[in-house]
Amino acid sequence: MILTTMVFKANKLPLFLFFFFLCITSTLALAHHQTETEQDLQREYHRCLQRCQEQKQQPGQQQQQQQQCQQRCERQRQEQEERHEREHREGRQREQGGGRDPQQEYQQCQRRCQVDPRSPARGQQQQQCQQRCEERRQEQERQQQEYQQCQQRCQQQEQGQGGKQQQQQQQCQQRCEERRQEQERQQQEYQQCQQRCQQQEQGQGKQQQQQRCQQRCEDERQPQEQRDNAQEQPQEEERNNPYFLDEQSFKERIKTEHGYTRVSRRFSKISNLLRGIENYRLGFFEANPSTFLIPHHLDADAIFVVVQGRGLINLIHQQDRNSYNLERGDVIRVPAGALIYLINRDNNDKFQIVSLVKPVSTPTNKFREFFGVGGENPETFYNTFSDEILEAAFNTDKKGLDSLFRQQRKGGIVQASQEQIRALSRDVSSSRQRSPKWSRHSSQSWRPFNLLNQRPTHSNEYGQLYDVTPNDYPQLQDLDVAVSYHKINQGAMVAPFYNSRATSLVVVVNGEGRFEMACPHLSSSQTQIKEGRETREQEQKLELFDGPKSQRSSITKNSLHYSGRSSSLHCGIG
Repeated sequence: MILTTMVFKANKLPLFLFFFFLCITSTLALAHHQTETEQDLQREYHRCLQRCQEQKQQPGQQQQQQQQCQQRCERQRQEQEERHEREHREGRQREQGGGRDPQQEYQQCQRRCQVDPRSPARGQQQQQCQQRCEERRQEQERQQQEYQQCQQRCQQQEQGQGGKQQQQQQQCQQRCEERRQEQERQQQEYQQCQQRCQQQEQGQGKQQQQQRCQQRCEDERQPQEQRDNAQEQPQEEERNNPYFLDEQSFKERIKTEHGYTRVSRRFSKISNLLRGIENYRLGFFEANPSTFLIPHHLDADAIFVVVQGRGLINLIHQQDRNSYNLERGDVIRVPAGALIYLINRDNNDKFQIVSLVKPVSTPTNKFREFFGVGGENPETFYNTFSDEILEAAFNTDKKGLDSLFRQQRKGGIVQASQEQIRALSRDVSSSRQRSPKWSRHSSQSWRPFNLLNQRPTHSNEYGQLYDVTPNDYPQLQDLDVAVSYHKINQGAMVAPFYNSRATSLVVVVNGEGRFEMACPHLSSSQTQIKEGRETREQEQKLELFDGPKSQRSSITKNSLHYSGRSSSLHCGIG
């Protein structure tokens, strides 16, 4: 077997070098023709600008008409370069079998950004053009790396008997090639969309329209990327533990020196095995002492669970305004569209919340934070509207708009003085729900429910189990969610159990332990042994909340240990 492998590699090496040599030769042969074509395009562009300056203009409209003429020249130049680039890329793909040179395309892109100084596309637009070149280069390099890794996995997959091995490898390689071609097509469509946005005429009020156009390009690309990532190959699922959320599974939404919020990626994007909970997201919020998260609302329903510290939430929903003190063990429902702000009212301890979020937008299943009062950081959603509309809506001038919406630059989580905290804490309520007999639509229905103040569901010398269900807190009903808290004493364990009607998301907030589960995507003890051998040396680190290094744990894909605020998972057969 070893001899066969070595012979196979020895045969592939000369073939690879020969093919690479052909690629270099082909690229050099095309370089001279490509340079001449670019020079022709540049000369035609200069002639167009010259015609704009020479043509007769109507009195009083000379500057405006000349700018419009120059913009037409710019659009024509970009269209010709785009067509030339597409023809060049297609010809190179025919000769090279689909290969691309990201560095060469990056240099060409940068040359196209160096437009004539008489053109209206200069300054900020030139910087944006260069930024797009860099983003495109990085995206191409990432796709090439994925393609190479995909081909390597095809070569490393288990060998079959007879002619099955070669057939399976060919099918695997074909899938790699098809995915690469689809990624190139999507990237080309995205670049064309961004170019169309840049080709829009410039003027007062046009910049915001251009930004919205670019955002639409981004929104159209994201759903397709999510569909592609959901089509992961089975061998990739077996290589990575799909049930453990590592550092890459979360994205920071708000971050300042005073705190942050993190939200998990869409679960179906993490693994195709998690499609059943793809409508939910897991989030974390941490604020330093005497700080607050400025007012905002979400286009998502959320369940907040306080895991550390003492805080306050101010919630405005429809005609009701309520403020509640929060402490460890509190569970509170925050409806979509409700205006909220959070305060850490403690002078020493951090305030930490774990949240379960369910976006209400369909079909994108995305959500975001909307800040009414903001500026550059965080950006207020009022900046989407034109100044004319805002001046009429708020009955103020542009100076008033700047003072209202464009002065905040400190970020979403800011420091607060004791006087400010006292002012924000007026009319606060400390009472909590204790009985399910109340109206879901009353102003009292949003009160928090503290599960640690209830009688434990199970309790003995080995630990306690607390839970809150929709019967206890009806605000959980339409989200189809229950919340539980386990305390397991040192040396104790929870016996194996299962619940075929629920999916559990487990977050470790303190302590050390071990967790094992049966994995549906593994089907035999042989697979378990193989997984263990392959992954003992693969370690990652995860911190749900910031903590000292002594509390961080090493995490392997197969044998996973809890430590501090990290979690792990044993991916075995139950």
